[in-house]
Amino acid sequence: MLTIKEMEALLEKSLQHKRFEHSLAVFDTAVELARIHGADEEKVAIAALLHDCGREIPTRRNLAQAAELGIPIDEIEANQPILLHAKLGVHYAQHKYGVADKEILDAILYHTTGAPGMTQTAVIVYLADLLEPKRGFYGIDEMRSLAKTDLEKTLLKAYAMTIRYLLEHDLLIHPNCIYGRNELAIKFKQMNRTF
Repeated sequence: MLTIKEMEALLEKSLQHKRFEHSLAVFDTAVELARIHGADEEKVAIAALLHDCGREIPTRRNLAQAAELGIPIDEIEANQPILLHAKLGVHYAQHKYGVADKEILDAILYHTTGAPGMTQTAVIVYLADLLEPKRGFYGIDEMRSLAKTDLEKTLLKAYAMTIRYLLEHDLLIHPNCIYGRNELAIKFKQMNRTF
């Protein structure tokens, strides 16, 4: 596996400048959350840095590239190919950056849709992608503060916000997003926690 510095240098050559800057912002946000919550900083750092490495492929080529690499494509991804950058990212993380750790690869895989049973690393990367400093939407400051104290509650709010956005823009909702949200909502209900 490459060092983080080597990964960063290779990523900078592979991505458009704006996407690379976003990756660095997600990296910084994720590492901060990892420190606050006692997560594995190295795993979080690698997953956050590489979360969008699949974006080196233009979205219009996602379907063809995934098919060429033998990556399974579900019906939602076939009709909303931008989602495939996560699966392509897993492939590049393994074959270009030398990542073999399943926890890191899963964090890359689920950084866009979320999923049930996500590890702390995956949750942090998912939230960091949404909350990095260059992002702006109504309620983001509250979510940034909440992420420092309660990852699960922030994740529930992130799922709700994402689902609302997708519905408002007539976009497809990947089942992983719904399953992840429902799993967490059930946990909160069973614990009598408000969300």
